[in-house]
Amino acid sequence: MKSLVTLITFFPLLLGFILATVWWTREPNDFEPLLTDLGLLATITGIFGERLASAIEKRRELLRALLNECISNVTILSDGRFNPNLHKQGRPIVFPRLMMSVTETAIVSGVFAERKDRELFSLLHQWRHTVNEFNHRLDITELRTFTNLSPQEIHSLYEALQESKEFNDALTLTKHLATVLKSKYPKGIGGSEGLSKIVL
Repeated sequence: MKSLVTLITFFPLLLGFILATVWWTREPNDFEPLLTDLGLLATITGIFGERLASAIEKRRELLRALLNECISNVTILSDGRFNPNLHKQGRPIVFPRLMMSVTETAIVSGVFAERKDRELFSLLHQWRHTVNEFNHRLDITELRTFTNLSPQEIHSLYEALQESKEFNDALTLTKHLATVLKSKYPKGIGGSEGLSKIVL
């Protein structure tokens, strides 16, 4: 539908530009066809210029949002509730979940589906899978700890959570995503000021 609208918009303008150019070549002393040509040229370039600027701005906003989500997830993974040594009493707790709403938006929008963003696009898919696995692991851990287990069993579950593949994958992938954003997209996110906050 978008291509059809573009064609319907662009074709009459292009036809008008060609006709005004022909008119101007036949009457070079008349400024009306020249002014018509310039007006149509400005309209054509304006349409595509505005779309390009809009696409660039959308890309920047998504990169900034991805950075913010990455920083938030680093904070979540550093939360004391994931440290089993702080739960010696073995009381059940509710864990914070990793966020991925911006990741979902970035994948669905297709902004990073181009060849130049192949690594980031692949990384976003991996991150979505890892977050789903990690949050599912948290669901299972909470379910088990709230079923009247002994404090020792609860403590063992918390230790198993921190040593789990899901926890390690989330840590590793967060670091990698931060590195990719920092090294390949510093201009898109407005410099590396925010990235300096990502320390694991």
